[in-house]
Order: sequence, then structure tokens, then C-alpha cells
Amino acid sequence: MAEKSYSTLDFNEDDKELLKRSKRTRNLLITIIIILILGLGGLGYLGFIFYNEAKAASNATVKHPTDIIDGPIKDIGVQKPIEFKKTTIPNLVSLFGYDVYQAEEILGPGFKLVRVENIQDSSNPAIVQYAVLTFMPELTDDSDSNASITLMPTESIYASLDANGLIIDIYYICDLRLLDYPVSSFEDLLANDWMLLTTLATAGVVPHTIDYSPPNLEDTIIYDNVNSANRKIIKQTHIFSGRIYSDTIPTAWTLTVNYDYGAGVETPGDFGKAIRTITIKLA
Repeated sequence: MAEKSYSTLDFNEDDKELLKRSKRTRNLLITIIIILILGLGGLGYLGFIFYNEAKAASNATVKHPTDIIDGPIKDIGVQKPIEFKKTTIPNLVSLFGYDVYQAEEILGPGFKLVRVENIQDSSNPAIVQYAVLTFMPELTDDSDSNASITLMPTESIYASLDANGLIIDIYYICDLRLLDYPVSSFEDLLANDWMLLTTLATAGVVPHTIDYSPPNLEDTIIYDNVNSANRKIIKQTHIFSGRIYSDTIPTAWTLTVNYDYGAGVETPGDFGKAIRTITIKLA
């Protein structure tokens, strides 16, 4: 059998083609490897960036307790209650016959003259001027001076003046929080004549006669809707009046006790919600 012979030219051409294919394959593999290395490097770099950002955010939002507290811890404690220094009803009778500036001196530093104006009083033509003197309440030493006060207690004197500027009529009003009277229900406050006699005596009133009897509880109550089954008490009030044992003005007195319950309460026992005031009129 004859053997097939290859020429040198044929061998060289086949070898060259094989070498070319091998070179292309190698170059392709090298390219793929480089791309993979770059891709892994990019992922690693992105992971490093994300890690640093997450760490920075964690340090910014979460602080150690020692970083939060800049100084020593202060004991805030329980807020002190708001209480006012007690006062007494001034001697109102002693103000008659004086002008308002003299009256302000008689009353002392607690009262301030805040207004004087000309008026016409159809019920009493002798009254030509009207003046207001107001007392400024003071907080007790135990009260929190920075605490907010929903409703400041008031004490005021409304004086009517004649043509000579002299006081001939007085209307006085005071929040019972300022007076040293017991905090009690309307009924208990007027159960006996103690409150009435004490108030009149402090105001300088010597009543001609007093025949005291406690008011009927139901007569003191004012309802928001008296005919409603769900009616609420919005106010309790009672008026005492009489003559003064005197030959000069004032000759008559009127004392009114008011418990104002605002939007209303179910029973008079809810007196803690009331604005409790007392008024005195002398003429």
C-alpha cells in the first residue's frame, strides 16, 4: 500500500491556521478574565463605599448616652402647685368721702388706680365719674412662678364719684381664692352666718339688723335648660341685703355670693370646677 505523503507547504499552512486559532482563543480568554477581574473589583469598590456610608449614617444617628448628656442630670421633680397669697377685704366704708387718689393711698400698695372716666348714671344723677382700682395678686413662695395660670384671680373696686370727685358709691368684687375662706360647696359656705358677718365686718359695715337663715339650695341653682332631662348647673347665686347703722353714706349694703360653673356640672358637689366670687355693693 502506498503511504500518503504531505508536502512541507501543506504542513506549514495547517500549522499556521492552528496557531492563529489558538492565539484567538487565548486572547478571548484573556479578555474574559480581565473583564471578570474588573467586574469583581468594581463590586468590591461599591461594597466598600456602601459600607462606609452605612457606618457614617450609624454614627450620626446613634449616639452613646455620654455623648447626649452635655452636663449633669438635673432633677426636674414635680411641678409645684399655683397658690396665691391670701388677702383681706379692705375697709370699704372708710373710702367714702375721699377722692380716688386718696382712696388709693388708704388701700395701700396692693391696689392700683387703673381707670377714671366720665359717665352719666340715669339711676343716680349725682354720679358723674367712674373709677376702677385693682388689686394685683401675688404668688406664694412655694408656687412655680413660671407655671401658666388659666384664670388669674381678681379683686377690684368700682367707685362712683360725685361732681367733686368724691366716692359716693362702691361695688367690690373678689375671687374667693384670694380670701381665707374655706373651699367648700355653696351650701356649706352659707350653712350659717359666719361668712356673711365676717365679710361685712371686714368691709367696715355695721349692719342695722341681721336675721339670718340659710338659703334654700334649689333656689340658688341656675340651670342651662331647666326643662331638659340632661340639664346642667351653670351657676349658683344668692343675695343678702340690709341697712347700715349710720347717719351718713353708705346707708345700705348688698352682698352676693356666686359660683360660676362655666359649661355646667351635674351636681353642686362639683364646686371644685367653679369660679367662686363675692361682691359687695355699698351706697
